[in-house]
Amino acid sequence: MNKHNRLLAILNDVFGMENIHKSQFRKVGQDFDEKTNEHIFYIEYLVRETGDLVTTSRLAKRKPKKKLKEQELLRQINARVR
Repeated sequence: MNKHNRLLAILNDVFGMENIHKSQFRKVGQDFDEKTNEHIFYIEYLVRETGDLVTTSRLAKRKPKKKLKEQELLRQINARVR
């Protein structure tokens, strides 16, 4: 097992995904902190799980919120009229 595979296995264990189909990481950036003399590496960790995905459209999610806002507006108008 090389260092790359070992780090990937550790990331999988740390984040505890159950049904991992594919996982990977890549180096996004690198920096050096002069105050503490530390090298800083930024990585991106990507996970794809197996199983059925349940999706809903964005419009379906927004409609109930809009109705709630309209109902709240009507309540405020009615309260001011009374």
